[in-house]
Amino acid sequence: MNCKNCNEVLEDEALFCDHCGAKVIKNRISLRFLLGELFASMGFESIYFLTLKKMFTAPHEVIQEYLGGVRKRYINPFAYLAVGAAVSLIVFNYFSDDYLRIQESFNKEQIAEAKELISKDLTTIKGLTEKELEKLKIKQSTAKIQISFLEKWSTFLLKYFNISTFLFLPFYALISKLTYNKRLNYGEHIVANAYLQGTTMYTMVICFLLSIFVHPQIFMLSMLIVILYYLYAYGKLYKLNFTQSVVKFLKFIPVLLLVIVPLMIIGMIVAVFVLVKNNPELFQQA
Repeated sequence: MNCKNCNEVLEDEALFCDHCGAKVIKNRISLRFLLGELFASMGFESIYFLTLKKMFTAPHEVIQEYLGGVRKRYINPFAYLAVGAAVSLIVFNYFSDDYLRIQESFNKEQIAEAKELISKDLTTIKGLTEKELEKLKIKQSTAKIQISFLEKWSTFLLKYFNISTFLFLPFYALISKLTYNKRLNYGEHIVANAYLQGTTMYTMVICFLLSIFVHPQIFMLSMLIVILYYLYAYGKLYKLNFTQSVVKFLKFIPVLLLVIVPLMIIGMIVAVFVLVKNNPELFQQA
C-alpha cells in the first residue's frame, strides 16, 4: 500500500506515513468521521467532551475553575454554547415539520378554533345582523393575523435558532444576576449561563426526539429539567442548602417575569411590524 499523498510505500499496520507524516485513511468518509474532523480542526476534540461530561456531573466546578483562571482544561464557554446550539439547530431543522407540529400542540385547541374560523365562509351563515357579521369578519381577520404570526414566529426561531441563542444569553445572565446577586458580576454570569445553556441544549434535543416518537408534551418537560439543572448548578456554585435554593427559585419567578415580559412585548411589536410589512392585506381586512 502506498501513501495517497506522497506515494511512499507504507507498512501494513502504519497509521501515519513515515515520509510525509500524513494520516493513513483506510475507511470511507462517514458522519462520525466528519464530526471527528470538525472537532479536531477546531482544536477541542477531547477538551469539548471533557467539558461536556463534567457539566453534567459537576457544572459548578467547571464554572468556578474557568472563572478562577483555569482556561486550558475547559473549552471556551462561547465555543461550547455554539456547538450545543449547532447540534440543536441541525436536529430541529432535520425534523422541522415535527418541530412546528409540537409547537402547535402547546395551544392545540386555540389554534384549531382559529383555523376553523378562518376556513368558514361567513356569507353562508344565516340569521346574522349586519353588526354581528361585521364582528365575525373582524374576529376572522384577527384569527388570520394570529395564525400567521405564530407560524412565522416558529419558523423564525427554527431558522435562526443559533443566532437567537446568543441574543438571549445576556437576558439569561441578567435573570441569574438579579436572582443570585452576590459574588459573581454580570460578565461572570454570562460565562456561567453560556456553559449551562450549552449543556441544556442536549436535554432539549433528547426531550424533542422523545416527543416525536413518544408524546409531544415531553418537549415541555425539558423546561422543567432546565430549571432544576440551573437550580442545582447555582446551588452548588453558591453553596446553598435545599431551603435556600427554594427561596432563590421563588425569587427567580418574579425576576423572570420582570425581564421576559418586556422582552416578549418588544419581540411581539417587532414581529407585528414585520408581519404588517410583509402581509399588509391581513391588516387591511381587519
